[in-house]
Amino acid sequence: MNRKIILSEILVKAVRSSGKGGQHVNKVSTRIELYFQPGMSDGLSESEKALIEQNLAAKISSDGILRITCDQSRSQARNKEIAIAKLMALLEDA
Repeated sequence: MNRKIILSEILVKAVRSSGKGGQHVNKVSTRIELYFQPGMSDGLSESEKALIEQNLAAKISSDGILRITCDQSRSQARNKEIAIAKLMALLEDA
């Protein structure tokens, strides 16, 4: 697994978060959504792709996209760090 290549293949979207937070929530896009296609990744070997697709089948959409979201923090940058860490942990554990 090549983390550098995987990081370059991730699509990152910032969207408005829901819940408490007053005007801050209404004005700032702090929630992060990561999109990653394990089956199309150059950063994974064929055996890693097969394991990931088998072990994470419930988390991968019918289009082959793994989606990770994070809105734990009020900071977009911190949410991005957390989401990337979640993605890497999922890939390593699979």
